[in-house]
Amino acid sequence: MMPEYDFYINLYDDFINTRNDEDQKILWKLHKILDLMKITSENDPTGFMENGLRMIMLLFNKYDITSCDLSGNDLFETFPDKKEELLFILKDEFT
Repeated sequence: MMPEYDFYINLYDDFINTRNDEDQKILWKLHKILDLMKITSENDPTGFMENGLRMIMLLFNKYDITSCDLSGNDLFETFPDKKEELLFILKDEFT
């Protein structure tokens, strides 16, 4: 069975690929509900199916993709001196 973490990461990544196209979002929703049903069983004591459905519907109904979602920089591919500066800023911001 696919771990919940992998499902949610895949869910969000595929949602971003719809790029706010309404037709693509509808197809995304339907495919993700089917994917969720395939990886869960009727007896779901952890609530994974319910939580997955809630996340799908939340993204589908309430979330618009912004330019920040569509582009970004991978920290691991950043030059070493720039990486040190970014890490310092992040540590300062979150500690």
